[in-house]
Amino acid sequence: MEGDELSSWCHHWSYRYVFLFFLSSIRLMSNYCLEMPSGLEDTIIKVMGVTTAEYDLLFSVSAWPSIVLCLIGGIIIDKLVGLRLGLLVFVTSVLVGQTIWGVGGLIDNYFIMLVGRFFIGAGNELTVVICHAYKALWFKEDLPLAFSIDIAFGRIGGAIALIFPQIIYDSLTTTFVSRTVKLSATLFITAAAYVLVGVSFSIIVVIMDYKRKVKSKKIQEKRSRSITLKGLKQFSISYWLILMYNFTSVPILYAFVSVAQDFYIEKYGLSIGAANIANSLQFGATVLFTPIVGIVVSKTGYFIYWLLIAIVPSVTAYLIFMFSYGQSFIPYITGILNSLVYTMTGPPYPALLAMIIDKEYITTAYGISRGLSFNASLAILMFVTGLIVDDYGYFILQAFYLVLTSFGSIALVLVLLIDMTVSEKLKLNFPGPWLTCKNDKTNNKLLPKQAAQQKDSKVH
Repeated sequence: MEGDELSSWCHHWSYRYVFLFFLSSIRLMSNYCLEMPSGLEDTIIKVMGVTTAEYDLLFSVSAWPSIVLCLIGGIIIDKLVGLRLGLLVFVTSVLVGQTIWGVGGLIDNYFIMLVGRFFIGAGNELTVVICHAYKALWFKEDLPLAFSIDIAFGRIGGAIALIFPQIIYDSLTTTFVSRTVKLSATLFITAAAYVLVGVSFSIIVVIMDYKRKVKSKKIQEKRSRSITLKGLKQFSISYWLILMYNFTSVPILYAFVSVAQDFYIEKYGLSIGAANIANSLQFGATVLFTPIVGIVVSKTGYFIYWLLIAIVPSVTAYLIFMFSYGQSFIPYITGILNSLVYTMTGPPYPALLAMIIDKEYITTAYGISRGLSFNASLAILMFVTGLIVDDYGYFILQAFYLVLTSFGSIALVLVLLIDMTVSEKLKLNFPGPWLTCKNDKTNNKLLPKQAAQQKDSKVH
C-alpha cells in the first residue's frame, strides 16, 4: 500500500475497527493468563498440595499491585513511558509473569508461583488502563460500542481459560510422568502462545497508532493535564455510591468463578470437564451479546435501571445455589444467569462514571474505580471466599454473596433517589435517542437537557 493510500486509510472507520480488533485481542490473551488458575483449580490444589485459601491467593496476589498501580498508572504512562512504549512494557510484564509462574510449577515452589502471578496482575491491569486510553483516543461517539467489544474479547479470554488449560494438562498425560512437569508445561505453552499473539499484536497496535501520532499527542497532552488529585473534592456522593455498588457486587462473579469448579464437582457431581464448561458459561453470553447490549443501552438510556435489573438474575442464581439439591443441570442454568449479570452491567457502568465526573478528571475517576472498587474488593473477596469454603462451606458462601449484592442494590437505589430529588435536572437516568424520539411530541421541554447530557457523555 502506498504512503498516500495508507495515510487516507488511517482516518477511515475500518482502520479504527481493525485497530480495535488487535487491541482487544491483546486483552483476550492478557485475561486468559490472569484467569488461567480457574481452569486448573483441582489440578493446582492436588499437584501443589495447597489449600483452597492458598489457591485463591494466586488471584489475590494478582490483584494487590493493581490497587496502587491503577491509581498512578496514568501518571506512569503519560509522564514516563507513553502509551506505545507502555503497552509493550506491560504486555511483556504479563509474559515475564507467566514464565516465572511456569518455573515455579516446574520446581514445585509455591512462592515463586506467587511472584509470577504478581507480575501478571501488574501487567494486566496497566494493559487495561492503556487500552482504555486508546479507546478514548480513537473512538468518540462509538465509545460505548468500543467498550462493549473490548469487554467481549476479554470475556473470550476468561472463558477459554476455564476450558483449555485443563485440556492441555490432560493431553500431556502420556508424554510427561511428573505432575509438576505437566503443570509447568501447560503454563509454558500458554507463555509461548502469548508471545505469538499478545506481543505480536502489541507491535501492530504501536505501528498503527504511530500513523495517527498527531492526534495521539493531542490526547496525551489532555490526559497529562487531567491527572491530578486536587479535583477529588468535586467527586460527588453519587460517584462514591456507584463505586460502592462496584465494590460489593461486580467482583463477586470473579471470586465465585475461582472456586466454582470444585463446587460443581462436589455438590452437583459433575466431571472436571463438565464443571469447566459450566463455569465458562459465567461469561458465555458476554462474547455474543455485550456488543448488542452496548448499542441498546446507549440508545435507550436509563443506565441506573439497567444496573438494577442486572441484580435480579444475580440474586436468583445465589438462591438457586443455596436451595438446590445436587441436580446436574443447575450449574448450567446459574451460569447463564451470571453471564446475563456481566453482560448487562458492562456497558452502563463506565458510562455512569463519565457522566458524573468532569472530563478533565475522568482518568483519575476510572483509576480509582479500577484500583479501589474493583481490584481491592477482588483481592479481599478471593481470599475471604477461600476461607469461607474451607471453614464453613458453600451454603454460607452464597449467603455471604447475597448480602454483599444487597448492599450494592441499596447503593444504586440511593443514587437513583439523589438523581431524582436532589439534582435540578436528570443527570444520570435520562432516556436515550430511541426513547427521546418517542417523547419528542409530548415533552419537548426535556429535550434540550437530554441532548446536552447525551452530547456531554459522548465527549467523555
